[in-house]
Amino acid sequence: MMRLGIPWKKVRRPDDKRQVIELLVQENVSERQACKLVDLPRSSFRYKRKVKDDISLMEALEELIKKHPSIGFWKCYHRLRRKGHPWNHKRLYQVYKYG
Repeated sequence: MMRLGIPWKKVRRPDDKRQVIELLVQENVSERQACKLVDLPRSSFRYKRKVKDDISLMEALEELIKKHPSIGFWKCYHRLRRKGHPWNHKRLYQVYKYG
């Protein structure tokens, strides 16, 4: 099925819906109509993600691990919190696990 020269398939993720809306807007369909057609609120279409900056988190964690290589995640977490860093355990664990 084709609409406005665009191969039409069911889109589920907001990122995919944004791409479809951008294509429709390029084809001279208003943003409001395109959002309604794709069933995505205009506020969600206009939302710009904030880029996560984990560099300071990674540096603080590496410094702590180099100084104390035998301590585990929870000790790292509590020591960084005592130093005044605002990161919660979920974000810190994600960097600890993959970093």
